[in-house]
Amino acid sequence: MKLILSFITVMLLNANLLLGQSGNAALDYLNKMGNEFKAIQSSSWDYTKSAANNKSARKTDKRRLELLQQIEASIKNVSKLPAYDKKTYLKDSVLSYLKMQKIVISEDYSKIMDLEDVAESSYDAMEAYLKAREIADDKLGESYVKVSSAYAAFAKENNITLLESGKDDKVSAQLKIANEVYAYYNEVYLIFFKAYKQEAYLLDALSKGDLSAIEQNKVSLSKVSGECQLKLKAKQPFRNSDNSMRGTATALVDFYKNEADVRFAKLIDFQIKQEAFTKAKKAFETNKNKTNDDVNTYNKLINDMNSASAEFNKTNNDLFKQRTTLLNEWNKSSQDFTAKYL
Repeated sequence: MKLILSFITVMLLNANLLLGQSGNAALDYLNKMGNEFKAIQSSSWDYTKSAANNKSARKTDKRRLELLQQIEASIKNVSKLPAYDKKTYLKDSVLSYLKMQKIVISEDYSKIMDLEDVAESSYDAMEAYLKAREIADDKLGESYVKVSSAYAAFAKENNITLLESGKDDKVSAQLKIANEVYAYYNEVYLIFFKAYKQEAYLLDALSKGDLSAIEQNKVSLSKVSGECQLKLKAKQPFRNSDNSMRGTATALVDFYKNEADVRFAKLIDFQIKQEAFTKAKKAFETNKNKTNDDVNTYNKLINDMNSASAEFNKTNNDLFKQRTTLLNEWNKSSQDFTAKYL
């Protein structure tokens, strides 16, 4: 079952500013810059909403390309602006920020989408995927600090008071919330995914009937799920009140721990008896001088095997139903969590 994976790089566009004075050339110059940020901000929010609904970088690629087109248009518009009072530091800073956005949205995201294709193949691949997105965020963050400083310097130099729009601008507020929501989700997801993936290795070994691999992966699942239990226990609820994501992740990790420590014993017992029965069956069939004791012993093995098989099927079916229910709850919690805040 493919898990719902929700995360997105939220553009750090808090440059939608309310300007405290009006009627001067410097203010008009700043407003021209601000209009470009507003256009990009709107495209960023469309992209974020699309990602919240689709959960896939590829499915949201159309919105990404639209955002890229807006960034390119803004670069052209800002490039056409003249220097203000023979100074270009604000223009240069804004262009640098916009160009960094273009690099992140085009080049970095192409790499991110390639990573997405293999992210669920292993915990390391998933970690690399999330790390790539974090690095992309950091690049934008560093560039944003620089352009904010240039804005503040220009405003001070021209006696303009800048007020962050935060509470009054719905898009800015929603982008900040989206960043907070996905950052929390990613942290919980990565903890849970490590145990989820380890169980997948165990189930693969079981399907192949490889006793050595089953035992090895069972021990690993017990260890990994135990570590994940501790990490989730230490993780605070979202905003100290919403425990939905941590709660569903904990339920799954607890299931994996119990599966490894308790439930899998019966599945392993079946594998051992099946291996022994296969050898005994071969010996019985090649024995041309069977005695009544040989027949009775073989019949007892058949009965034991049938009993072990019934117990195996019951345990395996119970685990499948419980696992499916918990994963469905995880998927629903993921959808509800993003819908609640976005």
